[in-house]
Amino acid sequence: MPAEESLRSKKARMTRNALHEAAITRVLEDGLAAATVATIAADAGVSTRTFFNYFDTKEDAIVGLGADVSVDEGLADDYVHSDSGLSALAEETARFVREALLIGSVDPELPARRRRLFALYPELVSKSFDRAEALEEIVAGHVLRRLRHLGQEFSTEDSAWRSARMLTQLCRVPLNHAGQTIKRNPEAVEEKGGTPAIFDDSLGLFLKVLDRLR
Repeated sequence: MPAEESLRSKKARMTRNALHEAAITRVLEDGLAAATVATIAADAGVSTRTFFNYFDTKEDAIVGLGADVSVDEGLADDYVHSDSGLSALAEETARFVREALLIGSVDPELPARRRRLFALYPELVSKSFDRAEALEEIVAGHVLRRLRHLGQEFSTEDSAWRSARMLTQLCRVPLNHAGQTIKRNPEAVEEKGGTPAIFDDSLGLFLKVLDRLR
């Protein structure tokens, strides 16, 4: 990827994430009805015109459902063309799924703040599911590319996609497990030294279970 494109992509992600975080903060402070696109854009340091380059509505900004839902190209290419073989497929796919489905943020409290928002405004949950489903389909496409890179063959295109979607859903288990761990015991984040450590614990357990089932 050319350096100019990489920098442009990075700037776009940073702007998208800034708007997403600003939307969450504004709604938690002022309420859903009072929060406006103008105030969210101002909080993120951009114009309302720039806001609409990334999101159609304030609700979309809150859940991160942009018109250009995508996975970072560099992240996807590193995963697809990894030199690791089939033995590392489950672990690398689980890590790829985590990175692809989570919006990057410097704020470690963001997941908890999202959950608080959904508890206050259940009507946002369906939009959150829409974003997750859109991203998961894109992720499954990259998983299929990885399977083909490894030389896997399929009888039909439908079979190929079904296999990729199944593997994607299976490898979401460590991410889901980590989220449930944090929900049950929020103090675990500080005790373990951050959410990545909790995910690593869940991933380790996931790989042990797979190994025992072989």
